[in-house]
Amino acid sequence: MTRFVLLDLGEELTERNWRALAARTSRLKLLEAAAPFGDGQVIHVAPPGTGRGRSGQLVLSRAGGAFRLATADAAGEVVGRVVAVERGGVSFSLDQGLLARVPPSWLPRALAALEVLGRLRHPLTPSLYLGSAQTCLAGVRDKYDREGEAREYARLAPTGLDPLEREIVERHVKPGGRILDIGCGAGREALGLARAGFRVVGIDVAPRMIELARAHALREGLDITFRVQSATELDAPPGSFDGAYWAASYHHVPGRALRVQTLGRIMRALTADGLLVLLVIYRGKRGLVSRSRLVDLLRRAGTRLSGPWRLSEAGDGYMRDVTKASDPREPCFFHDFDGAAQVRAEIEAAGLSAEEVSPGWWVCRKALPH
Repeated sequence: MTRFVLLDLGEELTERNWRALAARTSRLKLLEAAAPFGDGQVIHVAPPGTGRGRSGQLVLSRAGGAFRLATADAAGEVVGRVVAVERGGVSFSLDQGLLARVPPSWLPRALAALEVLGRLRHPLTPSLYLGSAQTCLAGVRDKYDREGEAREYARLAPTGLDPLEREIVERHVKPGGRILDIGCGAGREALGLARAGFRVVGIDVAPRMIELARAHALREGLDITFRVQSATELDAPPGSFDGAYWAASYHHVPGRALRVQTLGRIMRALTADGLLVLLVIYRGKRGLVSRSRLVDLLRRAGTRLSGPWRLSEAGDGYMRDVTKASDPREPCFFHDFDGAAQVRAEIEAAGLSAEEVSPGWWVCRKALPH
């Protein structure tokens, strides 16, 4: 049996909601590999009575409250026909055209070949210019404000801090200190910090996340302040916090200058001996001829030439999946860091000292005057 996310509803396919498949063609995302598709594949499923069925066609079947992919001649209760698949942001019909004649076992190879052809037609991905900072930040807000994303973050919120997160914070921030949790989501880290005895303020750009975080804190009887705010607009008075915690959303701030400026805003809100704990995820290895590498080369070259064009910075791109419920057709801005040197340079450009205490984990302090 296979688990699916019903992307139209932003929730996992279950006995409670599967009847929605009868209303219209739905987009389902696989949460685990199921032949002939891999984990994360998006398929289009039409109601079983529509269109023309054929022997060997892929269908979605239901048995005992579970769901699986099968061929029409080997399925139990059929709840939908697989009529299209998405690959590389493009939908490919299985009802007509070349793929309609391909046996299910050959589909992965056929889709891979079509994706390669698509890349040849559109070699510049991501595009050279992704939009203004305001546009990129709005896209991030909208992505995290979707019901499916919020539900997944809310599911994880009660788990609190993991051991490494707690150890790093407790080692560097004084007991009972005032902490700003930046990009708090539905409250997982904020709840954990409050349980550890810290006084917490959480901020996030997504209103839906803040609503859920407040509900979690109220349920546990924890005194945490939450507000809708971007770190790029932080205006807390100097000395407001003994520490700040910013885990895995620094990448969503578009542009080096804005990231450096935002680091400055955070440090101004800290006490003289306050510090920022920052988690940055580094880019994985890229192929020598990868499209993102080509785009970065063109961006760097373009910035050295005069002209009317607008270019994003090298490393700027999109993140399609932030949770298992993410719709890959709705990406949001994400900056890839090639390594620690880039991160250190940005932290120091903000006038801070930088110490990487664990891979990707940085402790930032106000630099001492020379």
